[in-house]
Amino acid sequence: MCPDSPIPAAAPARRLFPPLSPETVAALAAYPGILRRELGLTPGMERALPRSVRDLSLSLTAEREGGPKPGYLGDPRTLAAYAWYFLPWNILRLSRLLPALPLDLPDDGLVCDLGAGPLTFLQALWLSRPDLRAKRLRFLCVDRSRRALDLGLGLFRGLAGFDPAAPDAPWRVRLLRGEYWQGLTEGASLIAMVNVANELAGAGREPLDVRMERLAGQLADSLAPGGRTLVVEPGTRLGWRCLLGLREAFLEMGLGLDAPCPHGRECSLVAGRTRAWCHFTMSPAGAPDWLTGLSARARLGKERLSLSFLLAVGAPPAFPENVARVVSGAFSLADAPGAAVYGCSQRGLVVLHAPDGRAPRPGDAVELPLTADAPRDAKSGAPRLVLPGHDRPKEGEGAAPARAREGARPDREGERPGQGAGRPVRKGPPGPGAPARPGKKPRAPRPARSGGDAGPRPKAGGKPGPARSGPRNAPGKKGPKHG
Repeated sequence: MCPDSPIPAAAPARRLFPPLSPETVAALAAYPGILRRELGLTPGMERALPRSVRDLSLSLTAEREGGPKPGYLGDPRTLAAYAWYFLPWNILRLSRLLPALPLDLPDDGLVCDLGAGPLTFLQALWLSRPDLRAKRLRFLCVDRSRRALDLGLGLFRGLAGFDPAAPDAPWRVRLLRGEYWQGLTEGASLIAMVNVANELAGAGREPLDVRMERLAGQLADSLAPGGRTLVVEPGTRLGWRCLLGLREAFLEMGLGLDAPCPHGRECSLVAGRTRAWCHFTMSPAGAPDWLTGLSARARLGKERLSLSFLLAVGAPPAFPENVARVVSGAFSLADAPGAAVYGCSQRGLVVLHAPDGRAPRPGDAVELPLTADAPRDAKSGAPRLVLPGHDRPKEGEGAAPARAREGARPDREGERPGQGAGRPVRKGPPGPGAPARPGKKPRAPRPARSGGDAGPRPKAGGKPGPARSGPRNAPGKKGPKHG
């Protein structure tokens, strides 16, 4: 596909992760009714869900050769555990991301969902983008597991209130059992891949960047003029390294980056002297009580969500030079009060310092003068820019504590390539002002961790293995341990 002419300069989305809409919150709260109808659970199976969820999580992250056996979702208990825990968390995460993205789908546009699983992306798109519901769209959803596809179609039917297989449906959905590349159709307005690229990282013996370059070419060749491709990965180092390989290949092909990058130059985190990687964390605000309760009973409670993503487009956008995208949680500086975050800009990595402690959130785009004579941060070597009087977040989730360590290891959940579920998140000590347990002395707060918990995508087969190599010069090349 040949890239289109550059479009005029435009500021990127100021905030990538807006709060969930009231409609989405209400739909997630009522989701168990749809799950019960589509899964046909017996009362005994439903009572056993916490244990089944935990067993599935442990099996998906077991450090053993081969991972789960092919067809593991054929077992009703396993499928129910996945649908009740991993699926709604993934819908919630995507519903935080999709509203801010410029998807620009035309009437009768084709959306190819590669590795669709139980139609997670389709459900999240319907919930979070009501502006697209009036458009007539065609969806091609492909996955190895037909059982997962059929379940997803029933769940979407319950959410949308119409049969997506009907000829007169506003969103017409066609299911295809097969490999991801079988869903690549020329003329796609949007190609979505959610938690798929990291599975390809362990397939074969080729270097990771070679596999990602091939994937980028397949995606680019299938796009219609002005079409976009959205790749979402767990917020882990491996997920970022996959996206980094795709990013470099897209730029070499002449494609542009709509998000999250505010530029089309070398990745700022690769060039910088830091262990951080590009991922975004958010609070689980808006999650329904039934989901947080199930997570707690399964000892998999979530304190935050995370993801990495890349949105590429055929028309390279030109962004203003004075925009920096926040690509880390808040951390403290050794020689200055308040909080700081890393920012990605056209001039490379920058440190954004908030002396009042109110640092912007991950994903926020900050406009400020990038002066050439700014002082350099001693640790990262990046210019340090002061953000006096930055507005305090109004959503109620706030910025990450300034005590967070830069480059901290993410939560274990979601670290296994190809699966994404992991060990339970370790619960930290009581926060400030929380009462100590009887007979226990209050413990000092531990440094906050950056989370990676995108959850697995159901597969009927395949053996995800370790990535043998990553993009050259990528920090943290060793990555998380996996089997």
